[in-house]
Amino acid sequence: MSANVSLLQHIESKRIQVIPFALAYLDSTMDLGHQIHAHSIYANAPFDEEKLAKQLLWAGTDKSPDRYFRIAVRDGVVLGAFYGYVHRVFFADYLVANDLGWWVRKEARGGRTAIALLLDFEKWARTMGAKRVGLGQTGVEDIERTTKLFEHCGYKVIGYNTMKEL
Repeated sequence: MSANVSLLQHIESKRIQVIPFALAYLDSTMDLGHQIHAHSIYANAPFDEEKLAKQLLWAGTDKSPDRYFRIAVRDGVVLGAFYGYVHRVFFADYLVANDLGWWVRKEARGGRTAIALLLDFEKWARTMGAKRVGLGQTGVEDIERTTKLFEHCGYKVIGYNTMKEL
């Protein structure tokens, strides 16, 4: 029995936790931010750690109840993050939740991290009264793989993103 308990404790210690951001995770979150920034459409813009830190501390607090920010953590390391919000569409009294960013460390992709974050965001969106969730794709790598993930999670691809440098 003690071997089973020990195995269960080991498995539980490896479980991914989706939790609100806390200062204890600032360094690991910044490391994730640098990794994602380097492979984003904004890689040519300077990375602003101070701005990111302020946003992390602000999102999901009483100051911004319409914002959601959670991190996926295992063994004290931030594996991923999800930043979103809920808003009313402009032509109806209808709430929609959208992502502002959904990031997973390269080494944690293909596992449960991305889906754990998305499921938690969907749960939050429901509690906020949202009737729909919209996700965007602005990463520059693995667009087809990300599209397959969206579809696997029940999302339909509608339209596309476009960008133009000014």
